[in-house]
Amino acid sequence: MTVDYKWQSQGGILLDGSGDIAFTSKPMESVVDMVRTRLKAAVDGWKLYPIGAGMTSTLGQALTAEQEVALRKCVQSALSRDFLPVGAFTVQTMALGETVTVFVYLNSQLIASASVNSDGVQVNS
Repeated sequence: MTVDYKWQSQGGILLDGSGDIAFTSKPMESVVDMVRTRLKAAVDGWKLYPIGAGMTSTLGQALTAEQEVALRKCVQSALSRDFLPVGAFTVQTMALGETVTVFVYLNSQLIASASVNSDGVQVNS
């Protein structure tokens, strides 16, 4: 049985009701939490090592096809950096108006998404 930490939506380690560190016995739950953490983090979000996708670097720029491709590459790089093997996941983007939504699939199942627009990055549950 695999045991891993549970993560807050802000990226920190979650505490349980008694104040102890919360753990999970569901590996997929931990993978989804870490994908969401990497989507919302800046490239150097944890300062110790780069984990984040850095999607905030595109804020304030006009939406172009090149920017959409750049977002997809940022996410692919963040997820494959010491985390998921390159062929294990798929990243797709969809532009609608001034918002680009990034979808992350693992084993053909949607596990996380994030929307990027001029207001910032919103990681969807």
